[in-house]
Amino acid sequence: MSNSIYWKIIVPIMVLLLLSIRLLLSVKSQVIDIFSAVIVAAIFFLLVAFLITRMITRPLRQITKAADGIAAGNLDQQIPIMTDDEIGRLAYAFNEMSHNLQTTMANIVDERSNLATVLSNLTDGVMMTDSEERILLVNSAAEHLFDFQETDVISHSLIEVLHDYEIDEVVKKSINSGHEQNAQLESAGRFLRVIAVPISPGKSLATLVLFQDLTELRNLQTMRRELIGNISHDLKTPIAGIKAMVETLQDGAINDKQVAMDFLTRIDGEVNRLTQMVSEITELSRIETGRAELKKEPININMLIREVVAQMNPLADSLPVIITTSLNPSLPIVKVDKDRIRQTLINLIHNAIKFNHPGGKIVISTSYDTLSVIVNVADTGTGISKEDLPHIFERFYKADKSRAKGGSGLGLAIAKHTIQAHDGNISVKSEQGKGSVFSFTIPIDTVPISLNQQNLTKI
Repeated sequence: MSNSIYWKIIVPIMVLLLLSIRLLLSVKSQVIDIFSAVIVAAIFFLLVAFLITRMITRPLRQITKAADGIAAGNLDQQIPIMTDDEIGRLAYAFNEMSHNLQTTMANIVDERSNLATVLSNLTDGVMMTDSEERILLVNSAAEHLFDFQETDVISHSLIEVLHDYEIDEVVKKSINSGHEQNAQLESAGRFLRVIAVPISPGKSLATLVLFQDLTELRNLQTMRRELIGNISHDLKTPIAGIKAMVETLQDGAINDKQVAMDFLTRIDGEVNRLTQMVSEITELSRIETGRAELKKEPININMLIREVVAQMNPLADSLPVIITTSLNPSLPIVKVDKDRIRQTLINLIHNAIKFNHPGGKIVISTSYDTLSVIVNVADTGTGISKEDLPHIFERFYKADKSRAKGGSGLGLAIAKHTIQAHDGNISVKSEQGKGSVFSFTIPIDTVPISLNQQNLTKI
């Protein structure tokens, strides 16, 4: 209750008093005494009324002040309960309302924070638009997918931001129909599944748009189809050759001993090729799935390279191609699976021989830094085109026809996974017509190797 209440009570009483005084002046003295007593009584009752009014209005002023605080955003408002009457019960109800409101707002803030956390951690892009397709909300995945910042696109139209009429059409259909719509399409260089869901079906107040990036899945499906095609092609050729030679032998060529021996030799070669291909596929599968156990032992990479070069020299001499080495004598000992690193070296050197020119050169060098031993296999061969270079370590990948000289196309894929299994890296630098340099690293083992182990490895 405001101070105006006081004046509404006091003013009439004061008027009454003034009238009484004027009347007293015109009456007899005995009447004056009566009126004096009345005035004294009136003043007394006036004071009592003032005190009672103040006692009543004080808790109401406190409630008004607390209500103003809540309106200003300060929800932790409480007022003292002084009595058990209606005013006290009103104060109690106000305190309960303030506490419940504070609890409700805290729950809303928590839920909003949880929702923001969920949205920010979703791998799928999320946008929310209003009935006019103006963007209301986006998550970090959508920002990354379409390369924009939330602050730059809020309140802008969807078509203005994405510049994709197909996505815009999906959202429009969802708004107009009031039902979920979805489509698979290409946008921003990615293959996406777009799902538009009305948040308030029938009212079209807002639409939630979900973007699922299916690019990697489609690439895997494409790779699977290519893998099946490559395996089928590489298996069909030797099988067809074997079948033709067997049929020729069955038709009478088996009676010609020289022809029969030649065909059997060819069949044996094709069978060996098939066996090697199956073995390589199995080995690659085991490495990729982590089922290939590495039997690590301390070795000197220089010694292993010398062994492999000696093994590959007869093949190099047949072209001829010259193999030379430049091996750092201070190379640290590393712990590796010797057989798998040997196979990696064989694959790299064999490719360097196979795709070289007669009279060409191969240089195998080693070095090291504080973290790794580095092996380089450089050749002066045909090189690799810029288009083929990013794919050279893929399974069954064969570059242009000049490099597709037999083989399964699995050697470099196996080499890559073998080096990665050793926590190393493998790379290639090449220019078509100017040769290639394949490099791989093996981390230096931080665990000290005893002198006896080093001596045994060098023997």
